Amino acid sequence: MMEFMGFWPETEAAWKALPEVDGQDLFEHFGLVRQQFVPVDFNFVPAFEEKILEQTDTHILMVDATGCTKRIEKKEHCSSMPHFIDFPIKDRADFEAVKERLNGKDYGNRYPKDWRMRVAEYADRDYTLGAIIRGPFAFCRDFVHFEQLMMMAYDDPTLIQEMMAFQATFIIHLWEKLLNDVSLDFVYVGEDMAYKTGPMFSPSMLRAWLKPLYMELTSFFKAAGVQTIILDSDGDVRSLLDLFVESGITCILPLERAAGMDPTEIRQRYPRLQMIGGIDKQAIAQGRDGIRQEMHKVRSIVGQSGWIPCFDHSVPPIVSYQDYRDYLNCLRETLNGAIIV
Repeated sequence: MMEFMGFWPETEAAWKALPEVDGQDLFEHFGLVRQQFVPVDFNFVPAFEEKILEQTDTHILMVDATGCTKRIEKKEHCSSMPHFIDFPIKDRADFEAVKERLNGKDYGNRYPKDWRMRVAEYADRDYTLGAIIRGPFAFCRDFVHFEQLMMMAYDDPTLIQEMMAFQATFIIHLWEKLLNDVSLDFVYVGEDMAYKTGPMFSPSMLRAWLKPLYMELTSFFKAAGVQTIILDSDGDVRSLLDLFVESGITCILPLERAAGMDPTEIRQRYPRLQMIGGIDKQAIAQGRDGIRQEMHKVRSIVGQSGWIPCFDHSVPPIVSYQDYRDYLNCLRETLNGAIIV
């Protein structure tokens, strides 16, 4: 029983204030397994200087530590995605400049100062431990304006390929020390690359550009004993699943149901592909009937190895505490083979 993507801050704050929870950690309160991540800095070192460019009663305009300019709306009791306005990479010269901030072997500034103590703790742990990495595609998407990136695929595809290849090499350099010192349970690759209706680039482009890099990365991690390699992408990535499997990716998440990512259908097509997520948060928010219907949809694969059922993203505040508790009880009953009516 996991909630891999966790809870929205608003959800956590509201539920912790309830008498039933009384400030208790939600993972402990619900009896959920919690994974932990090794805190290695995979961002720019040195970071860009953070600056507040403008602040009003409604928004903040700022440059963040990654060099991105973003507008953050001030919404009471609700997190909102920032609106990104400007990015640190616009051309090859910018790319060459940011490379200076991405020395994967700069262990002294990227690894925790108490690293030796952590290594000893990890060797005697009783919890699941993983590493988070920014994928090659995500590097381009995070640091180039999205519209420009789409045009760059035609105007300057070589630059895109060089940026992706650089990020893959950076990942290997950064994690060599970790994998020499620590035995990991999984690697988590952040790689959002799809809309609700399909991937951002054509599958043929992604296959040509990413498959060699994914194969290099998965071979590197598997050679170090990491058998579970998770790729995280929202949206509809069904047309990319062959690419992932062929490249050595072993698991996908979060299986966004609104984008057509049905875990039952994916299990039928790819019986060996591991899955995390796939429970429709919108259905759970509908209450008892929605919960029962959702459990019926996935009942045939609940309890099978290779799938951890949890929300298809973080638990949002549209889901009530009672509905979430009812969902967990229903899931447990389904796992125990009970008839859900």
